[in-house]
Amino acid sequence: MPIAFTIKEVDHIRYRPTKAAEEILAEFRSRLGLSDKATAARLAIGRSLDEGCPGRDEMTALDGAEKGNAIEGVHLFADDSDIWASAICCIMPTVISSKEQFRRLVEYHWHRGAVLLEKDLVDAGRSDVDFLVQFAGRLPAQTEFPGIAAPRTATQLVTKLVSVQAFRNRPAWAVNAAGGNGLVVISGRPGSGKSQLALDMLAQVASQGVRFLFFDLKGELEDAPEDRRQHEKRDKFFSATGATYLRLIDQSLPINPFSIGRNAAERAQIASEIAHLCRCFASQLGANQEKAIRDVYQDLATPDLDSLVTGIANQGGNGVGVAILEKISSFKVFSPGSTAEDVEDWLGQSHVIDFKGLGSDTEAKSLIVAFVLNTIMRRLSRQIPVADGVQPLQMILFVDEAHLLLPKEGKAGLLGSLARQGRSWGFPVWLASQDADAFVTKGQNAVDFSELADCGVHLSPATLSESQQRQILGQVVNRKLSDGEGVIRLKGVTSVGHIRQYYRDNGEVAPIT
Repeated sequence: MPIAFTIKEVDHIRYRPTKAAEEILAEFRSRLGLSDKATAARLAIGRSLDEGCPGRDEMTALDGAEKGNAIEGVHLFADDSDIWASAICCIMPTVISSKEQFRRLVEYHWHRGAVLLEKDLVDAGRSDVDFLVQFAGRLPAQTEFPGIAAPRTATQLVTKLVSVQAFRNRPAWAVNAAGGNGLVVISGRPGSGKSQLALDMLAQVASQGVRFLFFDLKGELEDAPEDRRQHEKRDKFFSATGATYLRLIDQSLPINPFSIGRNAAERAQIASEIAHLCRCFASQLGANQEKAIRDVYQDLATPDLDSLVTGIANQGGNGVGVAILEKISSFKVFSPGSTAEDVEDWLGQSHVIDFKGLGSDTEAKSLIVAFVLNTIMRRLSRQIPVADGVQPLQMILFVDEAHLLLPKEGKAGLLGSLARQGRSWGFPVWLASQDADAFVTKGQNAVDFSELADCGVHLSPATLSESQQRQILGQVVNRKLSDGEGVIRLKGVTSVGHIRQYYRDNGEVAPIT
């Protein structure tokens, strides 16, 4: 279970071993050539952790034992205090609620581990080689602690060409052929058929084994039994794709978007990353509040949104700047770190996240999406090599109503990074927006998503000026489009045609020609 205090406090506690443990480990330092007392202590603590949770009577029995010399936590655990604290606490059945309780645990493991090491040496006939072979056999192939991202091999990859068709009676294109980026942008005013096209394209890739994560910011797939056509379309979509449906605020996402990092440097980097995202997507946040978020995050043993908000409050942070974090926390959007599902496990199937319950709170919506996308990038951003002209796919990330995020994009650079690199990581991004000109962002991280995209489908070109049409569509469209028509710019070639609609085309896959 997690601890209820910070890593700084873990570092500043003074831990005293028993005199017996100190004497046993002195021999091991000599036998194994260990550089210092702290290294021998960590060896003993690790050996004890392999035995599991201590009993209360065992710990009490050590209270009167003669003590040796103390070591401060920053020296005992070196740069890995967070990892050791997680390892020591995660095997306990209850929360470690005080520094004193944690100190006693460390000293207990220090003593028990030393005794066990001595027994291991005796069992090995006091042979250093046999002891080391026996000790190495205890090491697991891979160890994971809560909140620490252990590297994995990408699984469930789709390694064949995936066919996508946006227009009826037009050739399909391969979304994952080598040489492209897989980026798709769709624009259209309300009622233009944009959402129906999005659902049809998602159904197409799902039928070919590709998972997706659909950020449904306006509730396109909410359950509306009074609307028979919508209800039937919804049931058909979920049946065909196998996707799960989750509606915020009625339900919580089963993941924690925050992680610890494997060492102090990575922890500091993640803290800065999260604080920067908060400032980019929360308009009221200033430099001082960004720093407060970064400092608190860096001190958390097992960071999650609730502990971040509590930590900021404990340091006197309040006001409109951090109100958005307090609000998202109060909505229980994310699961606590202690119960959260691993992000990669959660992404083992397709999901639809319905944001309609947040109403018109665009700031909260955009920050939630940013947190989820950021953790996906951090956890799954591994280069997957092209094989036989195919870029393997893990999943599609689809953000509907992307114009809610795009105005902040110039500061964050989040979607821009996904647009450029997501395909090589196995998760290309698709964006849908009411306004085609929203895809041209400004700022330090400015991106012209419409120019960058392999495929752009625009259903309301009349809302663009001629100069905007040349930039976004590649040419000026002089005629008025009829109902169901749109402009597609595919691999640099612009044409007009009838778009696909899920209620009519059922996500049936067209062959690649």
